Amino acid sequence: MKSLIVYAHPEPKSFNGALKDKAVETLEAQGYEVKVSDLYAMDFDPVARKEDFKNLTDPEFFKYAVEQKMHMITMN
Repeated sequence: MKSLIVYAHPEPKSFNGALKDKAVETLEAQGYEVKVSDLYAMDFDPVARKEDFKNLTDPEFFKYAVEQKMHMITMN
């Protein structure tokens, strides 16, 4: 079995960090393959902004979902 832990805390030595470590330890002891996504380590920014896109489809009326879709189309 596989398990994904999404971890978001700026201090690894925090209580949240200890809970994450214990979860990894417990799951691995039960035979799980565990992956941790540490959002702070990845510099993840949860705020959606116009500045996320270099070129806007419609600069006069910003729609994040449209821009995101167009970005995905141009990547493929």
